[in-house]
Amino acid sequence: MIERIMIHRFRGIRQGHIDRLRKVNLLIGPNNSGKTALLELLYLSATCGRPAIFIRDDLLPDETGTLPARTALAHDFSGHPPFQRLRQRHGKRGEWQDNPATLTRERGIAVRLDLLKKDVRAPEVPWAEFRLEPPLPEWGEKDIYAFEQADLAQIALFSLPQPKALDASMIPPTFAESGIQPGDAHWYYLWEPDWVYRWKLQHPLDRLAVWTTHGSMPDPARVMFYDTVAASSHLTTSFAQWAYNTVPDWHEHIAERMAEIFPSLKEATIEVTDAPDNQHGRTGYVRFRGQTPLGIDQFGDGARHAFKLIAHLVALAATVDDTHPGMVLWEEPEVFQNPATLGRLLDVVVQLTKDKPIQVFITTQSLEVIAYLTRMLQHDILPPEQTLAFRLNLRDGVLRSSWFNRENLASWLESGLDPRVLEDIDAPLQFQLREEVHEDPSLC
Repeated sequence: MIERIMIHRFRGIRQGHIDRLRKVNLLIGPNNSGKTALLELLYLSATCGRPAIFIRDDLLPDETGTLPARTALAHDFSGHPPFQRLRQRHGKRGEWQDNPATLTRERGIAVRLDLLKKDVRAPEVPWAEFRLEPPLPEWGEKDIYAFEQADLAQIALFSLPQPKALDASMIPPTFAESGIQPGDAHWYYLWEPDWVYRWKLQHPLDRLAVWTTHGSMPDPARVMFYDTVAASSHLTTSFAQWAYNTVPDWHEHIAERMAEIFPSLKEATIEVTDAPDNQHGRTGYVRFRGQTPLGIDQFGDGARHAFKLIAHLVALAATVDDTHPGMVLWEEPEVFQNPATLGRLLDVVVQLTKDKPIQVFITTQSLEVIAYLTRMLQHDILPPEQTLAFRLNLRDGVLRSSWFNRENLASWLESGLDPRVLEDIDAPLQFQLREEVHEDPSLC
């Protein structure tokens, strides 16, 4: 489980850190406070699972010149190329055509950092170039980790999992001041300029986004990123086929969970099959007895949003274990949801992940989401020792956070205060969370 993150120049974050991460983490705060950036950083970190060897010729034969490394998987849990997906989220072409990389003779990737997009006020790049070479295959095995031409448009970062040592040129000054030792963390380096904080360039490493994660990482193939883009897209064919063949009674479990969220679907069955109009991917079809099946996308936005989340989450929960832990990154659960439906949706998600080795990160703008999760904490539906809320604040590129546990979340809400914001606001609604005492505990 990831416990701490240190950040140097990722998206809008010039520097910052977040500590005390738990199994369930609620990220709150105003717009432009770093919530989405943190989700994307976690997504890139967790899907960095393709083995490679990092080589800097200028450091050879020193031990820091050759290090075990990882780079982005070809596809995430949902079947999407991670970096392509993030580029498309920001209105860009999925493939990065300007990557300053070429294939090596050994079918590795050679990256020329000195060919990155220039800024005349910027210092020189920290090192001229490096290589990511595929690990040698075992005798008689295929060279499955060799890079292809298509990888050049999809790979823009690498990680060094708890390296024994790092050259000083690879450690941001703020990290050195914080006393982080190379072996204490997983280190990440991203060179796509649009993902690097571009102002106040002072140090050679300011050309790169660099961050560290502390603690254990999930299985890179079991990382689920659910946002509004996923809600409006069909399931990928590769994911749907895998889930159908791997998860026993996948369709039936989806139908059961959807009926818990939408009681009107109680008598319905759900099938996942080809998307309409010869589109790529698969989608859900709801069938009531004696009626023609109806595509889930013909229902309201709330239903199709929930269906696509539940279809992925049921499969993830069924296939994680202590050796292959998972991660869920969920952006704004409140989108498209009526408050009553939202509560049932959150309850189902908590049920599916509660006793599983799945770390959960949720960003929200909704006071209702905060209130629902606080109520679950009060009733021990969510384990208090495994759950924290973090209010993020981003000013002048510096990310800061404060945390809320069960007690102070409840205190804020019962007092009519809003934990999402630092300043006083004249909100049109106030939420008060109160405990009702019943003689029969089952009514609580």
